[in-house]
Amino acid sequence: RDILLDEVKYEDPLIGKKGGIEINPLYTLIYDEEFSFSGSISFFPKGQNIEIAIPMALKQMEYNDNQARFRVDLLYRYFLGKHRKGRYIMWGLRHATFKDYDYDYWDDDYQIIDEYSRIGISFGVGSRTFSKSGIYWGWSFYAGKYLTGTDDDGPSGFMNFEFLKFGMTF
Repeated sequence: RDILLDEVKYEDPLIGKKGGIEINPLYTLIYDEEFSFSGSISFFPKGQNIEIAIPMALKQMEYNDNQARFRVDLLYRYFLGKHRKGRYIMWGLRHATFKDYDYDYWDDDYQIIDEYSRIGISFGVGSRTFSKSGIYWGWSFYAGKYLTGTDDDGPSGFMNFEFLKFGMTF
């Protein structure tokens, strides 16, 4: 009685899990001039091959124009295989806030001359590896374009490359 299986039984490490929280320690190491943090909250809808992620980042880099101080994305990640693991494609929305500075020679200091927000769309790829213990890690690359504001308000596009982002499911 030799039975050939077309598929090896897959044990989903996300059974009973609703979401996850992850951090990107590399982000804090790269932007070490002032406080910086990058993390995500993810939701894993039951019975679907998707992840809904809300990554956010905060940088307190004073006097550096054209870099978002705070950004939050809403990403829809669709896994390409039969299960929610491995490679995915994604699309999403971004909200980012910016500050522009100018040097004030009288006060010998930088002054904020403008604060503004921009909203954009993004597309990208990535990968996830989940363990049965609840720990997971992943990488992603996505790029996008701001739909609001003008080019005078800073860059018209953005890119994110996240590597070694670690998380824990709950």
